[in-house]
Amino acid sequence: MAEEIGQVLQSLREAAGISVRGLAERTHYSKSEISYVERGNRVAHPRLVAACDQVLGTAPLLTTLLELSGEDHAMRRRALLNTLTAATGVAGVTGATAVADLIRHGLLDAAGEPEDWPQVVVDMSRRLVVDPSPTFGAALLGQIMLCKQQIVDAGATPERLRGAALLGQLYGLWQGNQREIPAAHGWYRTAAMLADRSGDTASRVFVRARTASRGIFEGYTLREVDARAKEALAISPRPSLGTLEAHSALVHVQALAEDLSGGRRALAKMLEVAEGLPDTGPDSPAARSLSFAHYLESRLGTSTSADRVWEETEPVLQPLPVWWREAQVYYGLSLVRRGDVSDGVSYALQAVRALPSPVHTVGVAVADLLRVVPAAHRSYDLDELRTYAAVGGGPWTVPSRV
Repeated sequence: MAEEIGQVLQSLREAAGISVRGLAERTHYSKSEISYVERGNRVAHPRLVAACDQVLGTAPLLTTLLELSGEDHAMRRRALLNTLTAATGVAGVTGATAVADLIRHGLLDAAGEPEDWPQVVVDMSRRLVVDPSPTFGAALLGQIMLCKQQIVDAGATPERLRGAALLGQLYGLWQGNQREIPAAHGWYRTAAMLADRSGDTASRVFVRARTASRGIFEGYTLREVDARAKEALAISPRPSLGTLEAHSALVHVQALAEDLSGGRRALAKMLEVAEGLPDTGPDSPAARSLSFAHYLESRLGTSTSADRVWEETEPVLQPLPVWWREAQVYYGLSLVRRGDVSDGVSYALQAVRALPSPVHTVGVAVADLLRVVPAAHRSYDLDELRTYAAVGGGPWTVPSRV
């Protein structure tokens, strides 16, 4: 352990372009003390490690590594070392600092038995719609890193491959929320390949279907989304979270094709699947279905149908800030459609202001709302709302026929 700490400290110091003497002066420790630690001749004192972290801008990377001593933490320690070695070798201290900021949250955030990947996936799925921040992305990446290390060290079992696939899919969704669309699509492809290798039918259906449902916000045409959703259903039509997502993608398609009747038929199938699945808490299949019912009626339904669904949907979505705020934007759209332009714009603006971090899907919803605002309408709220809109064409600009 002393040798590992020493090697990491030396790599970080050299990547930062700081000499041993310079580090000694800035940390107020002797040059010989730091040299002993770097050579692995002496176990680093926690205060020395913390001081080096502070100077090098990697807090609490070295402190975390020091805490991961003993066999109980061997796998996490190796995962951290492998990632850090790659970062310092390629990107210098800037890369090392960035990677440290990413992985430290995940390493400290990981809890419970490392083999309990199904529970990790459930927890991370819920956090995706509660906390869209970079902190969540860092924690998720840390879990992926740990899963990868387990596959390397202990073998690619179906359970580990399934965990890697679903976590990778979640990371793609998070990157999409951060507007890193090409990177998100890369993670979706990787997730599909890992799911195929796992041999788990439910995972194969889910990653394809969830990609289809999200892809409508990320540049896929209606025809592509329709084909991907039906591909997922062809793998297995049995009720599952995957088939739920496949039908949600088809709701999207019909909504954007401005086919309210077709959308309601797709929604009925989604609700049928949801009724056969267990209630999993705030982000349950029922809540997911309600969010799509609200989206459809706000976009195409009457003011009466939009109000009716919103009264049922809002209290269910409140514990899920991302879904809730997106739904509020779409209720604002329904207000604009019925002529309450100022109220609709102000309502949507309050929703996006309340998000702690920007979310791409919400930005698309804002752009969708702006599409129906009359050209003659002017207001300060409208000017501000425009700053939250996703840049570029939206999914409604693709050909409407499927």
